[in-house]
Amino acid sequence: MSVNSILSLSETTSIDWDLIVIGAGVAGAVAAHELARRGRRVLLIDKRQFPRRKVCGACLNATALEALGSIGLSRELEALGGHAINHFALHSGSKSIELELPQGLAVSREALDTSLIQAAINAGADFLPNTIARIGEATGHARQVNLDHHGAVASLEARAVVVATGLDSLILTNSSEWKTKVSRTSRVGAGCTIQDESRAYPAGTIWMAVGSGGYVGLVRVENNCLNIASALDRDQLRRCGSPAAAIRDLMQTACFPVPERLFQHEWQGTLPLTRQTRPVASQRVFLIGDAAGYVEPFTGEGMTWAVQTALQVTPWIEQTLSAQPWREPCGIGWTTEHRRLVQRRQRICHISTQFLRSPILVSLGLSALSVWPGLARIVTDPLNSASTHGRLTHEWKS
Repeated sequence: MSVNSILSLSETTSIDWDLIVIGAGVAGAVAAHELARRGRRVLLIDKRQFPRRKVCGACLNATALEALGSIGLSRELEALGGHAINHFALHSGSKSIELELPQGLAVSREALDTSLIQAAINAGADFLPNTIARIGEATGHARQVNLDHHGAVASLEARAVVVATGLDSLILTNSSEWKTKVSRTSRVGAGCTIQDESRAYPAGTIWMAVGSGGYVGLVRVENNCLNIASALDRDQLRRCGSPAAAIRDLMQTACFPVPERLFQHEWQGTLPLTRQTRPVASQRVFLIGDAAGYVEPFTGEGMTWAVQTALQVTPWIEQTLSAQPWREPCGIGWTTEHRRLVQRRQRICHISTQFLRSPILVSLGLSALSVWPGLARIVTDPLNSASTHGRLTHEWKS
């Protein structure tokens, strides 16, 4: 299924926009869906055409599924043909452990993102792909967004803007307003989805191989495809010469079967993964999902952060739309809410991924988990539990 523009660039200039959402991935599409179904005039923009490939582990954990179901999107998810996932198998060298997870869903980002964009359109949002957007100046009652669509340019205004562009922070061109800090030790992501008819890596499990140069996760998605996503040390990538070679080495170290087509596909890479952009709210602009910050995820946490921040930013956007001048409490409120939603979980993921960088600690950890598998719940339970307590719960459940 493809999603095309439902209006032209020239048509966008004649509309009084309540909200412009930049970035049509999971976070942006869900935010557009929520504001559109509340009757707001929403424009969803992305620099790519959909469907499009994306480096991602393709996993929605139990928290993300619950959140999407709460806004009526369960049927759309079921129609994608993904696989339920309820186990996590971690291998390092000759040691391994398999843990139970609350039931999640493995589905390609091509299918998921396209479906969520269509849901936003069905709710009343307008969509403009193949368009580069840049944040412009703040005016009295709006924020400018400058667009470039195949060389044709336009400047729009909206009473609120959501930035959901993932790791790409180039649209935040006002360096005095936003700062992005990238970890010096951050790994880079690489991934692809391949056709694989082997019996290796059966559906229902996230398979993870860990080595000194990074880790790689594999999971079955729809159409019997195998999604492969990795976080690699930059030195490991340079030493091996290609993502496929680096991933092959990690899989062999963990005694994983190497798919025959591993070297036959074009791999996608990412910018350094671990980063933080601040502030998350400024002068009618709200950052959600990976645009606000990212750490190496484990079992679909990045997707959960995307969905939850998209849902929970809605009340603050509504307050901004209802107020004429920008009200600083809206920015402070979203900053506080974002910290509650995301930062604790990101801290858990960061500690976990730092743990995975040490072969000795990994070996000791796998030995401990083989004796006391319940120890894993210290990590998995917080990452798979809803975080909707407090005064915004009614908004999230609506």
